Amino acid sequence: MAGSMRTSTGDGEAARRRHPISAAVVAVCRATTPSLPATEPVRRGFVDAVRHHRVAPLAHVLLRDDDPDLAAVLKVDRDAAMIRHLTAGVVLGQLSTSLGELPWATVKGPVLSEYAHPAPGLRTYTDVDVLVAPGELRTAARRLLDAGWQVIDFRDMLCNVETPGEMHLVSPAGVLVDLHWSLINMSPTRRRFSVDTEQLLGRRRTVSVAGSATWTLDAADSLVHVCLHAALTGAHKMIWLLDADQLARRTERWDDVVDRALAWGAGPAVALVLARARAVLGTPLPADLDRRLGISTGFRLVTATVDRLRPVPRLRRDASIPRLVARSVRSTGGRTLTTLGTRSLRGLTDRLRVTGARSGPPAVREPADGEAVEKYLSAVEAQVATP
Repeated sequence: MAGSMRTSTGDGEAARRRHPISAAVVAVCRATTPSLPATEPVRRGFVDAVRHHRVAPLAHVLLRDDDPDLAAVLKVDRDAAMIRHLTAGVVLGQLSTSLGELPWATVKGPVLSEYAHPAPGLRTYTDVDVLVAPGELRTAARRLLDAGWQVIDFRDMLCNVETPGEMHLVSPAGVLVDLHWSLINMSPTRRRFSVDTEQLLGRRRTVSVAGSATWTLDAADSLVHVCLHAALTGAHKMIWLLDADQLARRTERWDDVVDRALAWGAGPAVALVLARARAVLGTPLPADLDRRLGISTGFRLVTATVDRLRPVPRLRRDASIPRLVARSVRSTGGRTLTTLGTRSLRGLTDRLRVTGARSGPPAVREPADGEAVEKYLSAVEAQVATP
């Protein structure tokens, strides 16, 4: 049920004059040719901005005819994205062969690049994310190791008492793969949400990625996961808003999206990311989406004020208030502000601790050995066995 939809026209002409680089970044994400002043500082700033927001390959495609000189600067970004995606297709084929009958799915990068990007195959990403059931992680890891893959985690990562939701491997061809048993990495964050891997894999579907048939999440799970991942990361780069925008535009069953968001406990994250996408990209959303997600007036007041004062397209560094707010979202505006204050204080404390640690010798990190891998796999299995 799509319901009535609401849209936003985004920045107006006055905003384009005040912030030409940000307006050009938004134009790229809307798949329209950006208009830039001829001044060299602005053009250099635009290159830096599209690389920061991870949409440089898309900018190259849009500028090839109207501004070939600027497009040429970004060709290296286009080429790298294309090679990465073609290589991912090969790796997904290898995964399918190695994992065989085990239920698995790939999420984020390759599938979003193919099906949720204005220039298919040119979305930037660095690795391939694969999800298996926690009870099958040992079998999946063993099959990949037997096929010549290597674990590239450090020992302290796998022996972490919080039991990360993923381990990192590299294929024989050198492609990084995150092997997940949970879509949420660290245990404290996992406890805030209810994302059942078995249920996700039970709803998976097949798609073709760079010529390889592969498994991925169903449409509703994909949109909710993209929004949740973006919020937990900070939702402060245009690539994540563009992912949500493109998936939302393809969504036909908003009832499923709402049901999954509520079941996961991810309503605030979904609301924040889709609101940011609507504000800058005009993403069409059901008019009653906030109400159905249980979003309070206070929550929307807090998040909308931050997004109005510091819109994502103008951000040029990771550290920012919008990022901190996204990572702090809770069910109400008051709880969000409380968490925001706690995170800010913790961040200051951590920075002071790191500064003090710099006076001593750097810590030596040991590569994970067989013992560390076994400890990690056993910890995951213990979590599965715990009622």
